[in-house]
Amino acid sequence: MILATVNGRQRSAVPLLAALVAGVLALSLLGAPPAQAATWRLQESGGGTITASSSKTLKVRYLKGGKPVRGAKVTLQRKKGSSWVKVRTVRTGKKGGASVKVSPSATTTYRFRTGKARSGTEKIRVVPARFAITGSGSGHGVGLSQWGAYQQSRQGRTAAQILAYYYPGTSVSEANDPRTTLDVQVLGPPADRRTSTALAVGSGAWRLKDAQGKVVASGGSARQVSVRTTSTGVAATVTEGGRKKASVGSRSRLTFEWTGTRLHSPAGTRAVARVSGAQGTYRHGSLEVTKRSGRVNVVNRVVINTEYLYGIDEMPSGWGASSNRGAAALQAQAVVARNYAIVEKVRGLKPACGCHVYDDTRSQHYVGWRKQGGSWGGAWVAAVDATVHDGTVTVLRDAAGGFAETPYFASTGAAGGRRGTATNAEAFGTKALPYLRHVPDGYAAKAPGNPYLRWTDSITQAKARSIFGLSAVRSVAVTSRWSGGQVRTLTATSATGKKVSRTRSAEGWRTTLGLTGGWVSSFAGRSR
Repeated sequence: MILATVNGRQRSAVPLLAALVAGVLALSLLGAPPAQAATWRLQESGGGTITASSSKTLKVRYLKGGKPVRGAKVTLQRKKGSSWVKVRTVRTGKKGGASVKVSPSATTTYRFRTGKARSGTEKIRVVPARFAITGSGSGHGVGLSQWGAYQQSRQGRTAAQILAYYYPGTSVSEANDPRTTLDVQVLGPPADRRTSTALAVGSGAWRLKDAQGKVVASGGSARQVSVRTTSTGVAATVTEGGRKKASVGSRSRLTFEWTGTRLHSPAGTRAVARVSGAQGTYRHGSLEVTKRSGRVNVVNRVVINTEYLYGIDEMPSGWGASSNRGAAALQAQAVVARNYAIVEKVRGLKPACGCHVYDDTRSQHYVGWRKQGGSWGGAWVAAVDATVHDGTVTVLRDAAGGFAETPYFASTGAAGGRRGTATNAEAFGTKALPYLRHVPDGYAAKAPGNPYLRWTDSITQAKARSIFGLSAVRSVAVTSRWSGGQVRTLTATSATGKKVSRTRSAEGWRTTLGLTGGWVSSFAGRSR
């Protein structure tokens, strides 16, 4: 027994010890320091949202009694079901900190642990890096389906029957053929930013005229004309074998003509003109060169009903082969291409190009002699000629007798159990026209060789965030469709479960998403 001395006498220490214990207990009840375990603290950070296949750094700081602990082993754990699984163990640094980089494939909850100390949890939400899009069809979906027309032709339908099907309420008619010309831009703004180009012929002769019709230069296939913009218009330099032969000062307009055309037809080879940077070559008409928006602008002036249509490359010419039985489809294409050109001619010149139509999908795809003189070009010319009569041409008229607007596209698709064309209101958001309405189209799917029966594309996570105004997109779904099956409404779900829907025209969605067609079947998240 331990004894204590009190007032010079030895007394038992038991009562004194009991008193001391009681005092300590009393102090603890009055707010004494907490137990040692409560002084251990793990401060974690690093949660949030990441895209699949990317990484995130989780950080921890280990404090004991409010002070950083150096060299301690800290384990990162992830939650699996109701349990915690070890990911990695690290040692804390000088300031008690440590970090671990993780790349979860799906949304995961993490925590740090060391001994009796545990941190709070951090959730890393994983969203796709991109969304794969599955769909079918090609183009805006209004009017004539080219692959559908081909199949109808193969099944024995005439051009008139094909047109009546895709433009219900219209009538095939005739119009006078005054050999009206059309100005087709083949090079220039706003699509092209060149300030110069070169003109030449493969064989034969050429001449260059100014705005007053005066010949200012001429030559043959050995020479080419380089034209460039100036402060007041366009100027030209004639070269041969890289050497300068002549120059033409600045003019408001220069006209390039060549042998074998209706404008320059002395005896000799029927020449074909070339324009550096243009997609086509040109047997017919003339080339008008001007300055527009500071750029060189080249227009092919051709007769609508023959010269222009001969160069339209919108259907495979080979469909007109007897074995393919697609001549009626080509004839229907010639009629709708003519109607389109007539309507644009009536609307007048476009200020941006000084032309009636462009040579690409902004108007119609025109490549001139490359179409007419290309593979099976004779079949296409025959289809055009079948719509040109003695002083008249075949056209399509609306119920009031006017020229019908005739948009067309490559192929319908199938989505949501529907396959067919779209109304112009659904596709473009324009005022509905009675003959541009939805018609079912099972023909395109039966056409041999149709490459648009199924396609895949994708958009990035960044694009999805931009469209829906979300900080992260977990999934995208088609939640409503237009009459022909094209996408109408898309709904996105965020990483936290928030849903946002967007509704647009069919063509609005197609161009926004950069797709071949608007018949979207599904979206699927992808890690890369």
